[in-house]
Amino acid sequence: MNLETRTVRGIGWSASSQIARLLMQILISAILARLLVPSDFGLIAMVTVFSSFVAIFSDFGLASAIVQKKEVSDEALSSTFWINVCLGALLTIALAASAPLIAAFYSQPTLTPLVVFISTTFFIASFSNVQSGLLMKRMNFKALAVINICAIGISGPIAVLLAFSGYGVWSLAWYTVLSTLIMVVLTWIYARWIPHFLLGLRHVRGLLRFGANLTGFSFVNYFALNMDNLLVGRFLGSGPLGFYNLAYTLLVFPASNISSVVARVMFPALSIIQYDKQLVREAYITANRYIAVISFPLMIWVLVTAPQLILVVYGPKWISVIPLVQIFALAAIQQSIANNVGWIFLSQGRTDVLFKLSIVTSSILVISFAVGLRWGVEGVVIAYTIASYLMVYPVLVIAFRLIDLKMNDFFAKLRSTVLATLILGIVAFLLRISLEKLGVTQNVIILAIVTAVSLLSYLALIYVLDRELFTGALDLLAQLRSAPKID
Repeated sequence: MNLETRTVRGIGWSASSQIARLLMQILISAILARLLVPSDFGLIAMVTVFSSFVAIFSDFGLASAIVQKKEVSDEALSSTFWINVCLGALLTIALAASAPLIAAFYSQPTLTPLVVFISTTFFIASFSNVQSGLLMKRMNFKALAVINICAIGISGPIAVLLAFSGYGVWSLAWYTVLSTLIMVVLTWIYARWIPHFLLGLRHVRGLLRFGANLTGFSFVNYFALNMDNLLVGRFLGSGPLGFYNLAYTLLVFPASNISSVVARVMFPALSIIQYDKQLVREAYITANRYIAVISFPLMIWVLVTAPQLILVVYGPKWISVIPLVQIFALAAIQQSIANNVGWIFLSQGRTDVLFKLSIVTSSILVISFAVGLRWGVEGVVIAYTIASYLMVYPVLVIAFRLIDLKMNDFFAKLRSTVLATLILGIVAFLLRISLEKLGVTQNVIILAIVTAVSLLSYLALIYVLDRELFTGALDLLAQLRSAPKID
């Protein structure tokens, strides 16, 4: 099986897993929400604030290092395994020891045993980090999909049973711990690799360098991604923060998810061909063309239909979100492409450059948040969007140098998609305005008509402007549809 077929099938399994997990989580959460009280979820959220931060250091980037390295000896794998186990134990002990302080911080004594119990997930998960890295390196995304789905499919019903039996918040805690334990067991079964009892740092020096820089990047990125919520909540209040969060969740989060589904597969795929720069360039451009052909028109559609979309989906009390969503839509367009440079840094083993670059970009973003506060929540969103666009070019230039990719060559492949998207935006906007002037007042009808016309118009535009991209996208969709049915 060639690399292209493996990559397409990997994306198929990755996307299927993402969708299945999301639907299962929504269902389980809905059932648990009826059986538990809001304070139970609040307690778990309090623990998550700290556990998600500790998770940054959970494997020290070593699983990704295994994926990136062309050849990894069995000695290096075994050494990495035991380093991970030791690290997992340390993180568990550190978080458990902090439990009384966390409980005191929130003035919630019941948090102490919860934090201690949930902290065990880091030690449990450490036993499968290497095996998970091996599955990714082999591009066995079918196994990874089965593991993730089964973990939720088994632990979810158990959590529901516990909640029904009156275990309260502990049903949510067991949900977290059991899903981790199930994932570890299944990962061992699918990976079929058992570590030897040896630990030599000389075997893992290269992996540690890669992992240390990746962990540094994750650490910096964590604060940059959370600083906006902190500043908006602190200086503007919970109301504006609610509007901001909804707009962000509606647009930036889905755009990032589209890229992340592809990223899980592209990272190991590009790592396999990392020394063939021409193949890397071709694969990178092709993947971004297909991401752009979906994300660009989707964001423009949201931008144009936001007045109707928000009122139909969320209701009139969220009308203040409309301008925020429209501004975020512009930011999400470039993010759907800019976020993908991580594939290059990781596959080329240059996490050192990624780490240094993240310090600069994160600092600019935090400054933009602070500057935007003066004009309220809209000012924060506008400042964020402007800063994002100002950083796109230099970030792409730095990344493209690693694979000898010229900016003109990259953007030339996106030209037809950009043109089709611009025309689509004009058509959709004029149609929406015309319907409003004709006296159509029902937002559902306007949304339905604009959506239908936009979809047909865009397909026709892509067919006319870039026949190769159109037929290639159809072929890709056909392969993605059949991928989950093939071993």
